[in-house]
Amino acid sequence: MPQPTISERILLNFCRPVDAGDYPGGTTTTNIGNALDFTLKTVPNFRELVAGKDVLDFGCGFGWQLLALASRGWIKRGVGVDIRHTEQAQANARANGLQDKVEFTSNLEPGRQFDLVYSCSAFEHFSDPVHILNLMLERTIPGGRVIVTFAEPWWSPRGSHMDGITRLPWVNLLFSERTVMAVRNRYRKDGAQRYEDVEGGLNRMTLRKFETIVSSCGAKLESLDVFPVKGLPLVGQLPVIRELMVAAASCTLRKP
Repeated sequence: MPQPTISERILLNFCRPVDAGDYPGGTTTTNIGNALDFTLKTVPNFRELVAGKDVLDFGCGFGWQLLALASRGWIKRGVGVDIRHTEQAQANARANGLQDKVEFTSNLEPGRQFDLVYSCSAFEHFSDPVHILNLMLERTIPGGRVIVTFAEPWWSPRGSHMDGITRLPWVNLLFSERTVMAVRNRYRKDGAQRYEDVEGGLNRMTLRKFETIVSSCGAKLESLDVFPVKGLPLVGQLPVIRELMVAAASCTLRKP
């Protein structure tokens, strides 16, 4: 590794030791017992919306949200789609005795539609979120619903998704992309030079961008909610400040 620049040294002072494990959080602490905590907190009436439905988890990751829904008996049937983690998701299903209630795939059969399609903690990673939202709507029956919930928006305290390496907030505001990627490459092996190149990708999803995408997709917007850091009052209503102080966002759409 080359000697760090001054700005890299400053950032490294706020990072965990290189040879230490990641700070806990995110996918490392998710399991079938807590997988729905975020969704239930950020999506109004989520349990009622999924009850008895044939559902598709778009960007399911290791499958924990879908498995949690199936284990509680809330859904009729579940399918999870992901480009990377379906084998591990299937293994998680077998380990929990749910392989007959859910399935995981990287290739959905053409034309198959669902009562409800949802995406949890993935929308900030899709390289073409407009296209992905259109795909989600295509996979929804007429009159069915699409739900999107995610954290963290790009300008929020954890928008850089560097939580495993540093607890410093607003890393992507305080340091240049070159500095952040140079430091990150001391901890990760993917050689990313841009946020878009990191494992899983980051599309710099701001609140304004999210609201523009969901309001122009052609579906009826039934709800749009933002969740300020630590529940701070009024923050979600203040221009500019809301981009910096909102930790999560969600919407519910109904397909015509």
